Amino acid sequence: MKSNHFFTWLLMLSLLCTNLAVTAQNDTIPFLYRGHLYFNATLNDTIRLNIIYDTGGADLFGVDSVWLAHSNWTPMHVVTARGGGGAGSMLVPLIIDQTKVNIGSIQEYYDMVPVFKLREVVDCHIDGISGIKGIENHPLEINFEHNLMIQHKNGLPDTEGYQKIPIRHENNRIYLQAETKIGGTLVKGWYLMDTGSGGSVTFTSQTASQFQFDTISGKRYINDVIQSGLGDKTEEYAISMMPDFMVIGDDTISGRPLNYKPEGVGAFGNAEYLGVIGNAIWSKYNIIIDSENEMLYLRRFKEFTPPIPAYDYTFRNRTDICKGWVVSGMTREGDAANAGMALGDTIISINGRNVTDYSWEEEWDIDTIPMQVLDILDHDGTEKRITLEAKQWW
Repeated sequence: MKSNHFFTWLLMLSLLCTNLAVTAQNDTIPFLYRGHLYFNATLNDTIRLNIIYDTGGADLFGVDSVWLAHSNWTPMHVVTARGGGGAGSMLVPLIIDQTKVNIGSIQEYYDMVPVFKLREVVDCHIDGISGIKGIENHPLEINFEHNLMIQHKNGLPDTEGYQKIPIRHENNRIYLQAETKIGGTLVKGWYLMDTGSGGSVTFTSQTASQFQFDTISGKRYINDVIQSGLGDKTEEYAISMMPDFMVIGDDTISGRPLNYKPEGVGAFGNAEYLGVIGNAIWSKYNIIIDSENEMLYLRRFKEFTPPIPAYDYTFRNRTDICKGWVVSGMTREGDAANAGMALGDTIISINGRNVTDYSWEEEWDIDTIPMQVLDILDHDGTEKRITLEAKQWW
């Protein structure tokens, strides 16, 4: 018996070593999922920063202006350029020094690095943003089940149990065909894969007009938002609706509210795609992108559950520049607005606890608190206290 166990152990050890030898040739990088995919990165071998990985961000690498001002990086050559984003266009500083960026063991060089006001769009947890440069070199896995990104240098990994979906890899972006049915209206065609979006589906203004979304009956909410994306449109609104269903490949998805922007500009204006599919969808899958062969592999590991009670306001943590969390979005004539909250207000404490004392995980789960007593400062620095209860909106 001892001999049999010994040889079994040797066999297992041999197989383990073989597997390690194979995976050692791949680049495996952990990420933190908080609506976006956050990675630790290193710039020019010495400067550390926290970035998000954005499949909708083409092949660029950019940094945040506040982070840059407080970092140890002193660029030598800077010009001004105009760029586009989800909220129109804008003039930005453009660093034209060659810059090396490491995300784990993945290394890329950039001749141009734009400086964006990223934290005005996301929050103070972001220092930079990376697109999909080099994605055509090796199949890329985004494993939401274990929060890992893997660059498969040995070619396509085992895809048993995955469904295959044809994609287009054009202009450094990834497009796939999907369909959404809203109030009996079928919106079928090409969508942009966008891990830079934390939502489910957001349609462009062109799509909203073409399919006459405003005439579709059903429950809807108008949400006013400050700086919903990069660009010069600082305030806009989006409309939320619940679709009948959405279909991606063989999967029929229900219970995921979607958005459309009737007056969207930039990436949400006139575009070659119907809308973007974000992480409220992708985070339920393990994903392999084979851009060279234009194929997407999906394996769902988590069910889509009905929406839980929530609040009708959103915020961005800006404790890097002020005392709290800045109110960035609200449902028009909703509970928060009727209680006295306004866009741009600063939330100082919730249930008697200063927001600066909340961990990032607690901040991410703040919607799960059934009742909130919020201490707020308005634009004039006037203090106010409001009480809100989480509500089942759908």
